[in-house]
Amino acid sequence: MPAVHEFAVIAIMIFAMACEANNAQTEGPYVTIRHQRVTLEITHTPHEQSRGLGGRDSLAWGHGMLFEYPKPVFPAFWMKDMRFDIDIVWIRDGRIVDISHRVKYSPDGPGPTYQPSALTDTVLEVPSGYALAHSWRVGDTVTLDRGKSAQ
Repeated sequence: MPAVHEFAVIAIMIFAMACEANNAQTEGPYVTIRHQRVTLEITHTPHEQSRGLGGRDSLAWGHGMLFEYPKPVFPAFWMKDMRFDIDIVWIRDGRIVDISHRVKYSPDGPGPTYQPSALTDTVLEVPSGYALAHSWRVGDTVTLDRGKSAQ
């Protein structure tokens, strides 16, 4: 009977190691705001930043797109080719400096341009209503974790 027990322990250990390896490969970048983790897609090129979420049908709850700038700016965002509403969270030095809630997409064109009220070095787009649902507000700390896949 001890051989069966040892086999079960080894099988459980192999399963746990496989799960950990799978998590390490798939755990991507995320931000944490008010203990709420948002899985990220980070834009890396000017083309990716210009495209943003345009052309997509939705953004899953708990997911977002992050735009980073090398120095603080007043970036201008538009809803070109957007098919759904979003919240835009404007961030500087790891703190929320402004939030544009429930930004409407325009099916007939890019619509208006949105800018923060303060200099920004990072912008987070999340599904419409997400910021309010989690009580995010100006001054909240934003912690970026690039995940194991980026190390």
